[in-house]
Amino acid sequence: MDEISILKETFGPDAAPSPEAEQRAREALRDRMAPRPKAAWRLRIPIVVGLATSAAVVAAVAIANLGGAGPAVPVTTPERPQEQTQAAAKVPYLRPVNAAQVLENAAWTVEQEQWTDPAPTQFMYVETLEMRNPPAYEQKAPNGALLPGKAKYRKIQKWDRIDGQVQATMRNGKLETLRQGQDGTYFAFVPWSQIIKLTSPEAIAAYLEHPEGGVMAVPDALAGQYVLPPEVKAAIFRYLAQQPGMTVNPDAVNLDGHPAIGLGRVMEGYLSQELLFDKQTYTLIGERLIAVKDESGRGDGRKGDLYRQVIYRKMAIVDRPGDTG
Repeated sequence: MDEISILKETFGPDAAPSPEAEQRAREALRDRMAPRPKAAWRLRIPIVVGLATSAAVVAAVAIANLGGAGPAVPVTTPERPQEQTQAAAKVPYLRPVNAAQVLENAAWTVEQEQWTDPAPTQFMYVETLEMRNPPAYEQKAPNGALLPGKAKYRKIQKWDRIDGQVQATMRNGKLETLRQGQDGTYFAFVPWSQIIKLTSPEAIAAYLEHPEGGVMAVPDALAGQYVLPPEVKAAIFRYLAQQPGMTVNPDAVNLDGHPAIGLGRVMEGYLSQELLFDKQTYTLIGERLIAVKDESGRGDGRKGDLYRQVIYRKMAIVDRPGDTG
């Protein structure tokens, strides 16, 4: 999916953004993104970037615990919650005191999951909930903080074929499918042959230095955008545990009724990019981008501003686009 298609999907047929808004969106996101290594596309947010273009559209900003932000939508829960609760009592750290211990609990949790290797023709299905500002405001402030009481939930459904050649999304209730190279459009996708090699923190570090296929997703993005084998997701959590500056955000977070622990690192001196884990099961349930200090120098961001929050609803391997597991 190209950038302009994403913007059209976001704003809908009745509120298309102006060219000036599109350009502001691209420039704002580019300012927030770290420089890319040569010949590699770095994916940090759950938006697929067209390889045929150099600009990126602004990420959806979101937050789930703002008053008046729309109806709650239940997060998918395990089929056997009692068994998972019992398993959670066996995690390595019953009362984790730092980010490394929370991440080790999360790694242990995913290692208990059952897994069957997918066929190249099967699809990764990822369903998320995002919160979005009203379209008119997004045109004026495409990369601004979420407006309390005005942002609304939006369900995102995406299917990526394991071989990276087909991608599908649900738009306005209609399933739309793209193929690599169709009408000159290309979408970034980390090769499955690369993904299955990421079974240790050392392998992940090597991948970040030399990504296969010239497409790189930072570990945080891999964990939220791809349906991963348990050993790969566990390795990602253990890799993150080794990174300097990884901390537990002491602020309470509530994702649709699920108390969550926020783990992340501060970027640009004031933004905390966090993964959110269920406090009892240590399952990864979302992500957010929050200002932990006042922005200085180039903007008007204030401590407590929320720029992004996503709830991970469902991740599954399915046979065809439209299937949800």
